[in-house]
Amino acid sequence: MEVVLYLLVSFLIGIAIAAGIIMLATRLVAGFTPKFLMAVVAAIASWIACIVVAFVLQMVLGPGMLLMLLLLVAYFVVNSAVLNALLKRADGSQMGFGKAALVTLLQIVIYFVLGIIFALVFGFGMFSMLMGGAAGAMH
Repeated sequence: MEVVLYLLVSFLIGIAIAAGIIMLATRLVAGFTPKFLMAVVAAIASWIACIVVAFVLQMVLGPGMLLMLLLLVAYFVVNSAVLNALLKRADGSQMGFGKAALVTLLQIVIYFVLGIIFALVFGFGMFSMLMGGAAGAMH
């Protein structure tokens, strides 16, 4: 039961972070900030659509580097389409697929930078724990 609770909390935190990144990227690229609830809906819809596309591509192509490249392209196109369809300006108009593509590109860059930061922080932490444990075992 605890595992389900941890997964649910992790999912909610991840969706909140994704929605915040969508709001930030949209503000920087398109010049408006969508409502948090719409950013959450867009993040969940994009996530579900990308899982479906990834499943289909994996069934068709099998594992490999071509699959990884096509998944990146598919994520870019699907996420751009979802953001364009769901995130509206204050007057109700769409931002346009080109700006949605730029928002997606900025999202990918932000995710990449966050991934590097987390890898460095937690990687160094684990390395120091391992080295401290190895040094302690030697004495």
